[in-house]
Amino acid sequence: RWVLIGPERSGTGMHVDPLWTNAWVTILQGRKRWLLFPPDTPHVAIGVVDDKPQIPSSIWFRDFYDTVTSPSWPEEYKPVEVLQYPGETVYVPAGWPHLVLNLELTVAVTHNYASEHGPFFERMWKEVAQDEPDFAVAWYSGLEKCGRGDLTRVAPPEISGQVEFEEDRVNAMGISNHPSQ
Repeated sequence: RWVLIGPERSGTGMHVDPLWTNAWVTILQGRKRWLLFPPDTPHVAIGVVDDKPQIPSSIWFRDFYDTVTSPSWPEEYKPVEVLQYPGETVYVPAGWPHLVLNLELTVAVTHNYASEHGPFFERMWKEVAQDEPDFAVAWYSGLEKCGRGDLTRVAPPEISGQVEFEEDRVNAMGISNHPSQ
């Protein structure tokens, strides 16, 4: 969980949240302006270019907003536009490109989370395995221990192999990972 504090005209440029996570943001003070795009929106058309820095949201609104809200913009890529006030929560689904502009001094709390529901769980596993391999192994082990084999079955094969290797290594050292032993 994070606390976000930003002055007027600050915000977050167009991006997709990491590791195919969902997020929620609740405002305590101030106002935020959001644009959220369906996941299949061509990223280049909305200013997201791999290996390039985010366009600051105030600049993005100047350079892209009229285009993406014009009648000629494809209906299937139309953004969801939100004006958020104190006490309101915005939910950001996994894979949705979005940006936020603070319209005044704003204080908010936010949290990203993984969900087994929705179309992105397998993609999340792949990205976690690639970007956070140690966490992926720990996550896999935790899911196995709590009986969620249904979720570990969609993990990339290298994760289960790495978990088995780690368990064999621990067993060979005579170390127990069970607190009662």
